[in-house]
This record gives sequence, structure tokens and C-alpha cells, in this order.
Amino acid sequence: MIRKLSAGDRFIISNLFVAFVFFWIIRAIYNFTAIPNEQNIPFLTIIAILFFIINLTLSYFIFKKERGKINFSWEFVLNLALLFLIISTVLSVYTSIVATVAFAGLVIIYASKNKIHFQPHPLFYFLVAYYLIQYIGLIWSLDPQNGFRFVGKGLSFIIAPLAFSFYSISEDEKKKLLRIFFRFLEIYLFMILLAYCYQVYFHKVSFGIGFHLKKNYFCTPVPPGVDYHLLLGWAGYNHPTFVSFILTLMYGVGFYLWKNDHATYFNRISSLEIFFYCIATAIVILLLQSRIGMIMFPIGIFLTLLFNLRKNKKLVISLFIVSVILFSLGSFYVYKNYRSYFMDRPREMQTEIVLSFLKDHYLLGTGTGGMKVLIPWYPTAHNQFLGDLFHLGIPGLLLLLSLMGSSFYFAIKDKNFLLLYFLVIYFIMMQIEMPLSLQKGITYYTLFVCLFLNWGKKAITKK
Repeated sequence: MIRKLSAGDRFIISNLFVAFVFFWIIRAIYNFTAIPNEQNIPFLTIIAILFFIINLTLSYFIFKKERGKINFSWEFVLNLALLFLIISTVLSVYTSIVATVAFAGLVIIYASKNKIHFQPHPLFYFLVAYYLIQYIGLIWSLDPQNGFRFVGKGLSFIIAPLAFSFYSISEDEKKKLLRIFFRFLEIYLFMILLAYCYQVYFHKVSFGIGFHLKKNYFCTPVPPGVDYHLLLGWAGYNHPTFVSFILTLMYGVGFYLWKNDHATYFNRISSLEIFFYCIATAIVILLLQSRIGMIMFPIGIFLTLLFNLRKNKKLVISLFIVSVILFSLGSFYVYKNYRSYFMDRPREMQTEIVLSFLKDHYLLGTGTGGMKVLIPWYPTAHNQFLGDLFHLGIPGLLLLLSLMGSSFYFAIKDKNFLLLYFLVIYFIMMQIEMPLSLQKGITYYTLFVCLFLNWGKKAITKK
């Protein structure tokens, strides 16, 4: 009977079994000993490493028949580097930087060796223009020293699109990499849930403590609002907004592959995987207390349903009306009962400073890096569009609108669901963060836009 199950089903079942064993091991450990506070995350990291090693080893055998024979070619090496870059999106910022440089470096070597033509997508020039305005903004910056540090992390605007301009990955290989990453995130979700169980035993609290709208529910001797570090400290990156973004993004990608991937039955993403991923992501976003994640993920589900029902106009209209009603009722309920949870004074203060400054400086803003002079504790406007106006004035805002507008244009023109889905989710995140001013956010945009774009290359050609 087990052999009749798809590889994806067996993968979920094996992960569940391993997680169950680890859960009882953790429980047994806390029955016999106590772990000091300073060893909390280090010990959890050891558990995470073992958990991933075991599950990845099992995956090697589960998908052995489906992966076929490995051919160590240049394409294999480049795709492996690209997979490492994709996986690094949920790891440390440093890992993402190393992965980006490694992928681009290998592509340059490959392109030079094979004399590959430079074939940029038109969007490449919008990315370059948006990045160059950061350098021009140094001319009137209130803090040029910080400005130079700011433009340094924006090199990803050039590096990733440049690499994709020389290397074209096939649709089949692209789907294969996305399937692998989706399944990597399934292990990742299991590990976060296991980390929650670990922290429950560590802090000697009930298992229901994290299922409420409360930022600091473990009440640890750390600054309030960092419980997400206790669940993600093992991964090296713990920003709940960006983690929730990746989980939401890959739900849509997984759903799309589940419905449209032409891989073999045993290899393609299964219904059980989609079901688990959806439930686990909803739980994890709540445990991380990601407020924007609580908005992004339901919208992500709505978009996938809309895509699935797009040929039935009546159902689409019905779904849209029901969604609007539910969203309105939910917003009213949240505003009435949990307004203080979704609003905080530091963000309001930052917005007040931004709006006050823009009254007289909307033409050029603070200049590149100048935000730090006015908001020294955390220089952000918590909105990409307002932030770019604050940072670089009207020229910066116009270039941002051009970049986003052209991205949406190519997604709609090519009827590219994955790119459009990414842009909608990213646009939502831009309402409360400035992702294009952060290393992770820049990596997300350049990597996934370039990966999902239809480059229109017939083949890689040589001179």
C-alpha cells in the first residue's frame, strides 16, 4: 500500500514520523534535566541540524527513482548554485549574499567559457535605473557616510539580473528547483513546529500559549516581542515578516505546481503536501505573530482559488463577493477588539517624522542614507512608497512606480501567474516595510522576479 503512495505523500509521512520521534526525545530530555537559558538556542540548533540531516537523507531515498541519473555538467552546477540561492532566502543574510555572489560568479565563468551572448530582459534596465538613483541621491544626502553603506547592499539589483541575462534555465528545471524548495520548506515548517514544542517544555508553559494575539507569550528574560527568535534562532534568520512572505509565496507556487506541473505522478507535489503546507503555514504565522503574514497568507489563498476558478465567471464573482464580505467583517472585528495589537507607537512616531519632513522636502527627500539622521533608532518609513519619497523625493518615487509598474506589466502581458502572485504578495509587504531598502528584500525581489520572468530566449547561443 505504501508503494502506491506518491513520493510526496511518503515524504510528508516520513517527516511526520521523524518529528514525532524528536518530540518524544525532547520531552524525555526535559523530564530528566534542565537546560540553562544561555544554551537554549545552541541546543535547539543541534536538534535542527540533526532533524534536517535525517529528513534530507530520507528524502534522498524517497525520491531516488524520480530524480534520475545525475549528470555533472555545467548546467547541473549552475542549477545547484541557483537552488542554494533559493534556499538561502530563509537562512542568514550573510548566506544569501554568499549564495548570490557564488551563483553570479559561476554564471560569469560559464558565459566566458562558452562565449554566451548578453540577453537582458527589458526589466533589467528598470532595475539598473532604480539602483543608480541611489548613487545620485548621495549628492544631497544628509548622511553621505551612511549613504555609501546603504548603496553597497543594493548590488543585488545588478548581480542577480545580470546572471540571469547570461544563463537561461529551462521550464522543467525551474519547476524541479521549485519543487525541491517547496519540500525543503515542508521540513522547515516541521522544524518550526518542533521548536515551538521545545520552547513550551523549556519555559514550562501550556501548548496553547502561542495561539493568541500576543507578541511576547513566552515571557522570557529578553526584550519584548522577540519570541520569533526562540522559534527561528536555529535558522540564522528570524524576521517574521520576511519568513511569512516566503511561506506565503511558496504556498502559491506549490499550489500552481500541484495543478499545472506535468511531472510524473510519483514526483509532482501531492494533495497531502498542499494540505499540510497550508495548515502548517497558517499555524506558524500565528506562532511567529506576524501581523502582515496574517493578511498576506489569506490573500495568497484567495489568489490561488481565483486562479483555479478563473474559467468559471460565476464562481469567481461569488468568491470575490464572499471574500470582500468576510474581509470587511474580519477587519471590523479586529479593529474593534485588537486594534492595539496591530498598531504600535514607534511606527506611528516614524510616520509622523516622515510626513513632517516631507512637507518642505518632498522634491529631493533626505538623500541616500539620510533617513538615519531623522530616525536614528531604526531608519524606515514602514512603507516602501512613502519611504522612497522620504528618501529620494519625487525622482525616487517615480522610479519605484516605474519599476513596479513595468513588473506588473510583464506579468499581465505574459499571463504569468507565478510572477503576478509574487508581485501582489510583495506589494502587500511593501505597505508596512521597505523591502527594497533591506538586503533580504532586495534579494527576494531580484531573485524571484528574474526566476519567474519569461525571458523569451529560444536557446543559449554561442558566438
